[in-house]
Amino acid sequence: MKLSILWAILYAMLIIGLSSIPGRSFPDIKYLSQDKLIHFGEYLIFGILVSQAMVFRVTARGRIFLFTLLFAGAFGALDEVYQTLVPGRDNSFADWMADLLGVISGSLLFLLWKYYRDQTAAG
Repeated sequence: MKLSILWAILYAMLIIGLSSIPGRSFPDIKYLSQDKLIHFGEYLIFGILVSQAMVFRVTARGRIFLFTLLFAGAFGALDEVYQTLVPGRDNSFADWMADLLGVISGSLLFLLWKYYRDQTAAG
């Protein structure tokens, strides 16, 4: 198994672990009120890791982006549904939209970096 695939799997497990924390167990930190930014950042990283893992399976950048969006987007939706089973947590369409924007941004950042790296190596 490629190391990048392992990192994506471990990060997905971290997301599920964080989603499993009951709502009342979260510390009362004023920055946690920025929930959508946290979702965006969490899934931005996930988008980068999934895109990097896809490079070993798919070569076309458009397909890497599409597969990352489909996989990580579906994972985010399932994570939101899973949170309905955790006491004190609920699901939110707005949270999922923040997840999707993070995935899109992370995947695009990775692909831009990869393009730049490939151009520099070729040139």
